[in-house]
Amino acid sequence: MRIREVVLPAPDPEAQAAWHGPNYGASRIRFEPGPAVCSHFAVNVPPQRFEEAVAWARERADVEHDDVAFPAWRARSAYFYDPGGNIVELIARERAPGEELFLEISEVGLPVEDVDAAVEWLEEELGLPRFDVDPGRFAAMGDDRGLLIVVPVGRPWLFTDEPAPDVPLTVAIESGREAELVVPGSAHVLKLGS
Repeated sequence: MRIREVVLPAPDPEAQAAWHGPNYGASRIRFEPGPAVCSHFAVNVPPQRFEEAVAWARERADVEHDDVAFPAWRARSAYFYDPGGNIVELIARERAPGEELFLEISEVGLPVEDVDAAVEWLEEELGLPRFDVDPGRFAAMGDDRGLLIVVPVGRPWLFTDEPAPDVPLTVAIESGREAELVVPGSAHVLKLGS
């Protein structure tokens, strides 16, 4: 799965956009007026440039965890907060190589009322495979290039005390069909298209 654009809420969208810049490799990030909440997204970086990406983050923010191993995912990550309070992850995946420092946005957190119902819908409606699932509590749907991270509303994001917010996000996904869908148990919008 390829995530083309992510739209997150922010009290000051212009400041957030200026801090991040418009693109993370093949993906765009945008901010629209909304409450100050802690959303989560991850950016793929090449394994051979992981330390360089972490150094980039250190110049801009306090890196909370700078080298977290995820053996089952064949990946390592670093985490930091952006000025709007979102938890951002830089992740180097062995199965997602590349050359540019930022390859694409590879994860977006989608808090929902019922994880299992959302997982079933994502499988049936979008054909997304289960990448990693803990029934009722967590699901990573997609592949190494793009994952929707489905969690219950209110569950703290990994390595934080920040609850996953009940605030709608918009995620544009590359697809062979054009559609705008709402994820069950939420107001998140998935825009499908080329």
